[in-house]
Amino acid sequence: MTKIAFIGVGKIGQTIVYSSVIDGIFDEIMLYDIIPELPDKFEHELRHAFASRGVKTEIISTNNIDDISNSDIVVIAAGKPRKPGMSRRDLFKDNAKIMIDLASKLPSKNHGAIYVMVANPVDMNASVFAKYSKEMVISTGDQVETMRMRSFIAKKLHVPVNEVDGFVGGEHGEDAVVLWSTVSVKGLPISEYNINKEEVEKYVKEIPGEIIRVMGGTTWGPGTIIADIIKAITLNENRLMSIAMPRKFEDEIIHVSVPTIVGRKIGPSIESLIDEQDRWHLTSAMKDFYDVYKDMLKSLESVENAR
Repeated sequence: MTKIAFIGVGKIGQTIVYSSVIDGIFDEIMLYDIIPELPDKFEHELRHAFASRGVKTEIISTNNIDDISNSDIVVIAAGKPRKPGMSRRDLFKDNAKIMIDLASKLPSKNHGAIYVMVANPVDMNASVFAKYSKEMVISTGDQVETMRMRSFIAKKLHVPVNEVDGFVGGEHGEDAVVLWSTVSVKGLPISEYNINKEEVEKYVKEIPGEIIRVMGGTTWGPGTIIADIIKAITLNENRLMSIAMPRKFEDEIIHVSVPTIVGRKIGPSIESLIDEQDRWHLTSAMKDFYDVYKDMLKSLESVENAR
């Protein structure tokens, strides 16, 4: 029996839930949100969709976090969303407080669960949740950037997207780096093609902000991609995906994406197989992440201590 809990069922949360569960791979799903009636009404929507598809998955909805129990997987999408003109890091103080609260409540009733962090800034929130819960948590990391990169290269070269391979690593957001040594098209290294690498890198970093500016948020892309991560865990697919596992860096546990095998067991990564230049970029991203994360932790702790 596979049981999954979704913490936060706002706009992106709903997209992830639907994309994850519509194929009926779960025995039971739990929906939690702090907003009164939202989980209940979303449950009804899902039941209507399930009726059309013949999906037998049981659904439980609640506004009480204590009802979330005995989960195999817990997906955390709770928190304030990114708005036009904001960076993901701008969300840290508000959303990190939510992670600290959830870290104090979820583990005692969900022994052995894998936690999948979605809420932005996703890597820092994963690190905060891990710090305060001591549980296994992965960040969905740069799998979204990876698919953005592949789709853009496919469009520029006029090839089917399934002919493009390769990964983005580092931090989800400002420090994401295209790992060019992993990128190929039709089995040939990307160096064999006439592609502007700077244009690709700019697209990967800037297109989310442009989508948010025009559409108010990114939903269908991330929702589908994150659902694939959840399915890889649930079905033990052992897919290579650019997610962030917890790692020790100096005195903190941090999350920075590297292409990693994802199934019921998370890992290993292929970090050792990436060329020297890409590893240098990853190390640089880790150092930058750590420095910013430590500063933000100090700021968060000073606010908490002032209360």
